[in-house]
Amino acid sequence: MKEKHSLSSPIPTQPTAPPRLRSEDLFAGGKVVVIVHGDREYRLRITTANKLILTA
Repeated sequence: MKEKHSLSSPIPTQPTAPPRLRSEDLFAGGKVVVIVHGDREYRLRITTANKLILTA
């Protein structure tokens, strides 16, 4: 018996890679960027140890 495919069946898709941003581009020479998510602001900063810290 042949298998029937419905037009409403989901078509498998390849997962897409998340966007890649270079921190140098994101910070544009600074040490802090503000990210607005919904009604909240978050600060992403570069520490003296050259690590990234995200705070609300």
